[in-house]
Amino acid sequence: WKIGYGVSIGVFNASRGRATVKGILNANGSLILQSATSDIGPGTGTGMVLIASRLMNIPVEKITFELGDSSLPPAPSQGGSTTLSTVGTAVNDVCVSLKATIAELAANANMSTTSKFVDVLKKNNLPMIEVTKQSQANQQGKEYSMYSFSIHFVQVKVHNLTGVVKVSKIVSVGDSGKIISPKTARSQMVGGAVGGIGMALTEEALLDNRYGKYVNNNFADYHVPVHADVPEIDVIFIDKPDYIVNPMGAKGMGEIALIGFAGAVANAVFNATGKRIRSLPITPDKVLEG
Repeated sequence: WKIGYGVSIGVFNASRGRATVKGILNANGSLILQSATSDIGPGTGTGMVLIASRLMNIPVEKITFELGDSSLPPAPSQGGSTTLSTVGTAVNDVCVSLKATIAELAANANMSTTSKFVDVLKKNNLPMIEVTKQSQANQQGKEYSMYSFSIHFVQVKVHNLTGVVKVSKIVSVGDSGKIISPKTARSQMVGGAVGGIGMALTEEALLDNRYGKYVNNNFADYHVPVHADVPEIDVIFIDKPDYIVNPMGAKGMGEIALIGFAGAVANAVFNATGKRIRSLPITPDKVLEG
């Protein structure tokens, strides 16, 4: 086997849109947040709960984030690396408003501004308070250049006789502002790396031009990476807040986890073999012919 090393970068726009969130703060110590946004896997609910927990100083087990229903306050569908930035800003605004309302109720009841919200609600004979806030698109985006960044390092092994390429080590670094949920953030970057292996080495849609139909339109013939194709993956975050994008300082991560990764693999193949493969996926026949 020949060993090669490659590196590449990823860049994607960081922004936020418009979303609405309702917050219901209950005298039993719980907080319910509601938004029609969806969660297709990156842990949106987890992120929103963590944002609220830190702002309200409420344990995560007492916070519920209800989502995925069109009867809830409107929010955009998931995508474009903007969900946490967009909906999270609305969650932030709801929490700030709830804290202000509690402070006002405490003052009216001659209570300390540091009183627990449960005591304040009970003192005012309130079972709960509700706040609904709509976050707006970031107008500062017109004045600043806002992006998320990544850099991918890979090691590959290329077989001398067969041309088979194996990715043997991955280090992915993400600059997505403040990392709200480290565990799910790491999973997002790992998922991007796995998808990048598929993009670089295995995935290809084959069309039968006689009939205009895909030949490999099933998981038996369309080759996605399996566990044996995925090596050890190290994920590193810069974790530097960017408060111009949103009040949490967080930026999108979904796209940068994948963007540029295939380029790192191609560069590593070149480093190992001296052959520059310019079409994906990088299959053994291309390596041998190159």
